[in-house]
Amino acid sequence: MTDVTADQVAEELRLSPLQTLTVCTLQARMLLEDIDAANKPKVRASKRRASYRFVSDAFAAAVPDDQLDWVPQELAGFGTRSGREQVEIFAGLATGLAGQVEKRSAALVVLVELLTFSPWDDGTHWEKKARESSLNKAASELVGLREGDLKAATQELESLMKALRRKSIKWGRVAAATVVGAGVGVATAGWAAPAIGAAIGGTMGLTGAAATSAGLAALGGGSLAAGGFGVAGGTLLLTGAGGVAFAGAAAAGTRFSPIASRTVAAEAVKLDLVARMVLAESPDRDEKMRRVVESLQERINDMSDTTSLLVDKINTLKKEKSATENENENLKSQIKSLKVELDEVRSATATLEVVRDRIPEMTSR
Repeated sequence: MTDVTADQVAEELRLSPLQTLTVCTLQARMLLEDIDAANKPKVRASKRRASYRFVSDAFAAAVPDDQLDWVPQELAGFGTRSGREQVEIFAGLATGLAGQVEKRSAALVVLVELLTFSPWDDGTHWEKKARESSLNKAASELVGLREGDLKAATQELESLMKALRRKSIKWGRVAAATVVGAGVGVATAGWAAPAIGAAIGGTMGLTGAAATSAGLAALGGGSLAAGGFGVAGGTLLLTGAGGVAFAGAAAAGTRFSPIASRTVAAEAVKLDLVARMVLAESPDRDEKMRRVVESLQERINDMSDTTSLLVDKINTLKKEKSATENENENLKSQIKSLKVELDEVRSATATLEVVRDRIPEMTSR
């Protein structure tokens, strides 16, 4: 039996820079078609603004240098274009780029990113028929896919959603987290190293360059920091970076981030689909599934540590509040924020546990 590490599993599923860009362009097209299908002017305007932000952030993360030889010429001078033009340019590249994703595992990872894509954190929903049409079109264009892959992946996602609902976990809030929390598109798939650094640094109470530097330092020069692009389909959790944000914040004694918790949960959902759609077809699938389970358990342990720290912090602040004669609004605010973060960490832990417990079902098939 081949000894496979979690990092090796993540590396096998890594997308190339061009495939990372492909995800972004397909998502941009989904947004454009969704906007066209929206009936209410206010909803359409809100979705249009969200699409501008998404594409701008996705471009910054997926195309760090527009002079690279793999970057389509249509993206020259992209930053000088209007938001509407940027979305249309991205969407216009989707068909051609999808036709170049020939490797089956890469095409399936792209499909998972599209299925779980949701760019809004305010309760906004997809126009159902437009989304279905966009996904069908993408599935037909991704040459590495087989007929029936979209249906199978959709059924797997629905099955997982039912399991999460039994745990009172709302997917909408989870799905939007990776867009809002990372500052890049969910599936810029990229989680380019600077973006990861900024996201992790943000949980330490830092912003800008300081957040990026601290976050990359926390990564310790591992495969993510070295590789940069292409960590998609939930494989972020296999590298250990999913727990770094919490471990780093805990070690520093600084604040935690509810968004980071939801990001971990969202990545767990993607990893479930990738395990079922991609790893299940591998010759050494049982070994790879074991690595996935082990990684998920490590993330669960990280979350448990975070939960304990948050509970201790809340109790400490409550004692301080009780010892204060006058009403202390600052303490009340801190306690309230920490309780929200504690709820999010517990929700993320429950999501990880659901996904972990579903993996043995596949190895017994």
